Amino acid sequence: MKKKGDSPILLVPFIAILIIVLYIMAAHVDGAELNGIPEGAVKMKFTVYCPESCPGTVTASGEPVREGIIAASKDHLGDGAMIYLEDGTFLGFFECLDTGGNPEIKNGTVIDVWAPHMAKAKQLMRVTGGKCYVQWIKHPKG
Repeated sequence: MKKKGDSPILLVPFIAILIIVLYIMAAHVDGAELNGIPEGAVKMKFTVYCPESCPGTVTASGEPVREGIIAASKDHLGDGAMIYLEDGTFLGFFECLDTGGNPEIKNGTVIDVWAPHMAKAKQLMRVTGGKCYVQWIKHPKG
């Protein structure tokens, strides 16, 4: 014979409260840690330049333009950048070999990735949504 209070229905509110408490605890963890964005990464606007939009063939560093380079603030010229999408997906490693002409690049709020053609530029913009996280890897100045 069942006693009063032995009903499995009483477990439902307990489980619901437990789930809510665990959710609140998880919300206090930095979102960057949850989705793979490294600590210290900076959220930036993401733009792309290509031969159709910028016909130059030589970067500010003197290197020819090529895939794998970015234009960023001159403070980062020569540095490397690990770029992550907003969901934490690693986009790739890029070298900062250019400084660009956009004032937003110069003030450090934008990175501009070089692409070999307009189709690739559009694809990168679709993938990133124009936003990313950048973890700078300082070039050892010596």
